[in-house]
Amino acid sequence: MKQILLILSVLVLVNNVSFTQNRSITYTANIGELNMHTHWHTIYYQLDPIFDSCHYHAVCRLTENGKKLAIQYNIDIIAEQYHSPDSIMYPYAILADATSGVIYAKTHYVKSGYSHSSLWVSFDYGKNWIHKREIIGNYNYFGTCAVEGTIYTSDANRNILRSKDYGSSFEFDFFLPLPYSSGITAYQECEFYGLGGSLQQYELHYTDDCAKSFIINPIDAQFIFAYGFGSPDVYRGGLSGEVYVSSWFPDNRYRVSFSADTGHTFRHVYVSDVFHALDDSKPIFMSDREPGVFYIIRRFMVQDTDPWGDHTKVCIEYYQDYGETLVDTYCHDLHKNYGKSCEAVNDLVSEKINEQSILLTWSEPESSLPVVEYWVYRKVESRNKNYELRITNYEIIDGEYELVGVTKGTTFLDEDLPLGEYEYYVVAHYEMGCVADSSNHVKVEIEVGIDEYLQPNFTIIPNPATNQVTISSATPFHSVEIINFLGQTVVSQSAVGNIATVNVSNLNNGVYFVRVGFEGGGSVRKLVKQ
Repeated sequence: MKQILLILSVLVLVNNVSFTQNRSITYTANIGELNMHTHWHTIYYQLDPIFDSCHYHAVCRLTENGKKLAIQYNIDIIAEQYHSPDSIMYPYAILADATSGVIYAKTHYVKSGYSHSSLWVSFDYGKNWIHKREIIGNYNYFGTCAVEGTIYTSDANRNILRSKDYGSSFEFDFFLPLPYSSGITAYQECEFYGLGGSLQQYELHYTDDCAKSFIINPIDAQFIFAYGFGSPDVYRGGLSGEVYVSSWFPDNRYRVSFSADTGHTFRHVYVSDVFHALDDSKPIFMSDREPGVFYIIRRFMVQDTDPWGDHTKVCIEYYQDYGETLVDTYCHDLHKNYGKSCEAVNDLVSEKINEQSILLTWSEPESSLPVVEYWVYRKVESRNKNYELRITNYEIIDGEYELVGVTKGTTFLDEDLPLGEYEYYVVAHYEMGCVADSSNHVKVEIEVGIDEYLQPNFTIIPNPATNQVTISSATPFHSVEIINFLGQTVVSQSAVGNIATVNVSNLNNGVYFVRVGFEGGGSVRKLVKQ
């Protein structure tokens, strides 16, 4: 345990001695996608204040502008405490190139009394990692947004080394004559931005000819400052000439400034609230490949009681229009069951049961957490654009998805529908606030004259029922099924002719669906057992 805590202390205290930033978040080759490494969760022994398990190193993939977060890779550092730090990927910084699915991780550790750095690469969005390079010292890396398989590093003499084969080998590319006190970012081969200067006087250095010449623009102190909680950094924009810089200011606010003209002029696009040294949710900026889009990421430490420990909550603020529009904020509670507990419904099916009703059925997903309820959403494309429909207090707006029902079972009957085309999906809500992705979508169309032919009518007498019901229809049918609230068939019997009697005395009181099988199709009605 002492060995593990020593390694953690070294990772926290080591200083960055080269000009690039050790970022925990990076944009990727795909628009709207980020990769991040973070603490996941820690569990303590119930009686002793020491680690039971500590998933300190997790690599996450964020898609749909932060709406979805998947844990791709994680290490329990307690379980791995007897392994050499160079044999397992412990991410310290993360970066990407222009290849979809490819991300890189730099690790940093002490080995044989010396500081070492290793480079790892993943070709499957961070799930599996291949070791590429180990070197003595704290060497950093940065990638390009336009070239596949290409990343850069530097040596102690400011020589820039380039790899064109996903980090397998590096060779000298060019000499960087200007020192950099902070970050550097690359647009494509030979095109870089870097931050020079210090304290209140920073400069933006730009080259597009592999450092043969530079454009140097001083940055006013209102737009960048070296203070407090971290060094200033520089990031690519979505278009040529666009660049962002971020830094902390003496008023304990985090500011992000943007330039559309290669650093000649800047303006603020984000200013945070006031933060203090003990706050654990300080903002982190990251740009996107899409012009005008960026993110503010905040991470919170949440204390857990059962089991005793903690976990990380990640919130992503998604901005468009260069900070003018906050589109949404997506938060993810990375509790110990995250990633195993929020499986989506993937087998949603629909059935038109008469001229005005649609039955949806699905199976309960496999999950380590129980489902609390299912939310059913519907999109309407109507024949009459002027109608307004209300069902069980849910208002339906033509052409948009709206919530039309919440159920604890795996069936939903949508009734009294006018003519039109309907599209549905279901979202499972689990315990601990875990919300799954949406299910597969299904479409159903209700048209004039077709339903009566394909799905004949039938009656249930009595309804509500106590002991038995009589099913009758003008059209002969061959089977009768009764389905419970969970989508399970509780009664099934064959039939001949136009009438059948079904015993329901053994059923629990509640709502059921009766499905009658006709030649060429089926029809469903609701039954109440009391």
